[in-house]
Amino acid sequence: MFKTLLFSLLTLLSLVHSLEARQNSQQQIEVAENQVYTTTIRSFMAEDKKLEYLVYNSAIYIVFPSIGKGGLILGGAHGEGRVFRRGLWIGDITMSQYTIGFQIGGQTYREMIFFKTEDAFKAFTNAGLLSGTQSSIIGGSAGISGDINIDSEVLVFTMGNSGAMLEATTGAQDFTYTPKINK
Repeated sequence: MFKTLLFSLLTLLSLVHSLEARQNSQQQIEVAENQVYTTTIRSFMAEDKKLEYLVYNSAIYIVFPSIGKGGLILGGAHGEGRVFRRGLWIGDITMSQYTIGFQIGGQTYREMIFFKTEDAFKAFTNAGLLSGTQSSIIGGSAGISGDINIDSEVLVFTMGNSGAMLEATTGAQDFTYTPKINK
C-alpha cells in the first residue's frame, strides 16, 4: 500500500510540474508575440510623429506586423493581426488579398488601420470584403505610405519590410475579425 501511495504522489507531482512548465512556455510565447505588436506600433510612431496622435486618439486600430505579398499576373497577400481599442487588445484579424493585373515580385510589409469611431469599425467588419485598384513600385524597405486625413473615418498606413514588387492591379481584400475571449 505504501508503494502505491508513493507512486500516486510522485505521479501527481510530475503532472503538476508538467502543467506548470507548459503554462510558463505559453506565457513566454505570449510575451514574445506582444513584443512584436509593441515594436510595430513604435516603429510607425517613430517614422511619423503624426501617427502617435492616431494611436492615442483613434477609437480602434488594427496592427499587422507582417503581411506577405507576391504575384505574377495573379497575386495574393496574407497577414494576421490584432485589433486594439484604446490600446487594449480586443481581438484578432486576418487579411487575405487577391489581385489580378500587371505584377511581378514579392514583398513583406507592415500595416496599421485606424478607425475614428466604433461605427466605422463595425461597418468595416460587416463589409468584410473590400475592393480596389493599386499601383506601386517597391524596392527594398521604404517609409510609411498613406495620407493623414483626420476627417476621414478610416485611415490605412503601410511600411515596407523587404522585397521588390512592381504592380498595377485590381483586386479585393477579405478581412475576418474574431473577438478575443477573455479568460
